[in-house]
Amino acid sequence: MNIKKTLFAAALATLCLSANAQQEEMETVQAPESKIVHKVVPGWYIQAQIGGQYTLGETTFGKLVSPNAQLGVGYNFGKVIGARFTVGAWQSKAASNIMGHEYKWKWNYVAPMIDATFNISNLISGVNPKRLVDVSVFVGGGVNIGFNNQEAQAIDAEIVNTWGDPFVAYAPFQDQYLRLLWDGTKVRGVGRIGAIADFKVSKHVSVNAEINANCLIDNYNSKKAGNSDWYFNGLIGAKYTFGKVYKSQKVELPKQIVYKEKIVEKIVEKPVEVKVVDTVKVASRPKLHVEVFFNLAAYKLLGSDAMKVREAANYLKKYPDAKLTIVGLCDKGTGTDEINNPLSEKRANLVKDILVKEYGIPADRIEAIGKGSTIQPYDIPELNRVAICDAE
Repeated sequence: MNIKKTLFAAALATLCLSANAQQEEMETVQAPESKIVHKVVPGWYIQAQIGGQYTLGETTFGKLVSPNAQLGVGYNFGKVIGARFTVGAWQSKAASNIMGHEYKWKWNYVAPMIDATFNISNLISGVNPKRLVDVSVFVGGGVNIGFNNQEAQAIDAEIVNTWGDPFVAYAPFQDQYLRLLWDGTKVRGVGRIGAIADFKVSKHVSVNAEINANCLIDNYNSKKAGNSDWYFNGLIGAKYTFGKVYKSQKVELPKQIVYKEKIVEKIVEKPVEVKVVDTVKVASRPKLHVEVFFNLAAYKLLGSDAMKVREAANYLKKYPDAKLTIVGLCDKGTGTDEINNPLSEKRANLVKDILVKEYGIPADRIEAIGKGSTIQPYDIPELNRVAICDAE
């Protein structure tokens, strides 16, 4: 019996000299991320347009539409602000209606103008060379040089011969007389506002559609109305931009940490002891740092950043005792504190809502705060439109 016990103990000791144990480890892989930021290169452009003009008056729309053309040269100072000089010209029309008798006349004009332009698409969504349409607004002023008003003079003579002296004629007809009749060449100040949409054909060429409203003093159409005269232009044309239009800069973002779990097989050697080997787990928890970016004045999640929110969700599910802090930010170059403070809170809360509603993370494990533009982690303004997520 003693021999059997001795042999059994020796065999058991031999097995314990080489025992398999599984160890769970955490492998961290730092994957660098980058973002391409585009900027507008200041430069010149030319444009040519043709279309129609409607001069505000007392008859149907179609009877007061006349041809119009415009040539221009402009300069873009940056992504939003620019300036241009244009010369519009051709024809304007007017009409009077007395007791069902309609009188119409036309004249010619040339209008050199200077506008300040503002690219609304770049302002709201940032510079994007692949965007097909850019919308801009403009405001400006200049002069309107009217000439060839002979038809109005002939109409005025006909109205007076038919209906009598305007100063003694029946009162309701007074505003239909040409009491501000002019001849020769007449120069008037004019102000205008408008909008233009550029449809990109290539990096340098685009076709465009423009509308503008022009305001002049009362005597433009020779009639006395007691208020300003207006004409409206609708134009289509083409634009060519000289030189390099955009430049792109690659910006390295903080490295995102990707967490992977792997099982390592180890040989545990013991002298001669008989001992059961347990699974060894790593007690430390890695940190999480995720940055979710937004467009200007927006708090809508971009498609490219959806994976970052998922990464945060996976981390919180893996580590049930971890808590996440989300800090929303805005860039200090745009907006005021009254705009940026609530916007930064909305950005942080958007990420929190997605984690809670779509991934089932308990809300009490997430703190979402907005700090406006008080923190600027990047030198490039576009990158400070961000919600920063940290956990450990």
